[in-house]
Amino acid sequence: MVLYPVTLGRVVGLCAFGTMTDDRSEKAMTDEKYSVGEGRDRATDAPHARGRWTNLLVHRWPTALGVAVAALTAFDLKIDAGFVSSLSALIAIMALVYIGAAALNRRRAAWAVLLAGLPLALLIPSTSAVNPSVVVLAVAALFLVVGIMRGRLREPGGLALQAAGVLVFGAIALAALNVAPELGAYLVALALLGHAAWDAYHYLRDRVVARSYAEFCGILDLLLGATILFTV
Repeated sequence: MVLYPVTLGRVVGLCAFGTMTDDRSEKAMTDEKYSVGEGRDRATDAPHARGRWTNLLVHRWPTALGVAVAALTAFDLKIDAGFVSSLSALIAIMALVYIGAAALNRRRAAWAVLLAGLPLALLIPSTSAVNPSVVVLAVAALFLVVGIMRGRLREPGGLALQAAGVLVFGAIALAALNVAPELGAYLVALALLGHAAWDAYHYLRDRVVARSYAEFCGILDLLLGATILFTV
């Protein structure tokens, strides 16, 4: 199952859409103000509705992005070894994002690490001698070394916690690769749901990664994990 080429393009495209909605929302509000000022006799229900949807996208675009990517990933879902391998790599990338942001001490670096990690996994086919998940986890280990060298290990809720997260989620991702596809699908689904709770914790505490990323990742994890559980 080819997952990452289309998913990466959709992530980039929808993120760009999210940054554009601010201008559209402002223009819609301005047009509505002029319409009232000029006393035009026309219904304003449609402009109001468009304004509400625009404001929703402006403020909740990470949720919209998570829903869209989850739907794209789950489209024509077929539980096989290739799908489990792709989802295992995705779980490893999610852990990589957190430890990368913690090591760099830059919360918005989460998006950059995500967009760099997706093509990294894409360039290595699941049928190769080295699975993409192993490569991603190796990069996570390099981030851990970088964070230690930068003195981030003792920060509360930072690098040490993220290293534990890489260990737990990475172990589940690797275990899913070495069992039957149906059992592997259950493992990745549980890992996704567990990571959704991880995202919610960091969203509420507002630390390590940008809240927009925690919101996006939490929605993606929750929907995709639940979909797999109901499909297997």
